[in-house]
Amino acid sequence: MVAAVRLKLLAGLFWLAVAWSAVAPLDPRDYWLEIATPVAGFALLVATRRRLRFTPIAYTLMFFEGLVLVVGAHYTHERVPPFDWLRDALALQRNHYDRFAHFCVGLLLVIPVRELLLRTTPLRGRALATMSVVSILAFAGFYEISEWWIAALASPETGAAYLGSQGDPWDAQKDMLLDWIGAIVGLALFTAAHERELGAPASS
Repeated sequence: MVAAVRLKLLAGLFWLAVAWSAVAPLDPRDYWLEIATPVAGFALLVATRRRLRFTPIAYTLMFFEGLVLVVGAHYTHERVPPFDWLRDALALQRNHYDRFAHFCVGLLLVIPVRELLLRTTPLRGRALATMSVVSILAFAGFYEISEWWIAALASPETGAAYLGSQGDPWDAQKDMLLDWIGAIVGLALFTAAHERELGAPASS
């Protein structure tokens, strides 16, 4: 019962964030490309909820990942204001929200991936941890390829905003590195709590 209420609260907060993001987004054409990812992710979770129900910590981490993407959709990943301030304050060469977002992919999604592998494969222990990180890295590579395809089909201005490379020729490689580092950090931070929830009664 408590878990169900928590899920409804997270779902409601997610859609409030989506509604906020839709009000005067910085780049309306880029917005629809960006917001499609978190909304499609939400729809996938709803469609598969009877066959695969995640632990509360996994849903919570996915919720925060959704918020990261929603904020990036509203401002574009290269123009989020607090990261503009950070760029100017530290004399950086670019807005690093895109880098932060990629780190969050690993940090916030490695536990849901771990849970999926735990429930659908015989992997355990170090093999489970290793494949959880490898899966995040594989997803990161696929995502960079899909970004290229989508940007190539969009207008040059929208494609550039969607990619968020900001002139860095090694942007994709750096993004994937941060996905990988985030996954390692996520396992270190959340595995113990995840194990506790996996062993808890379903109603907790």
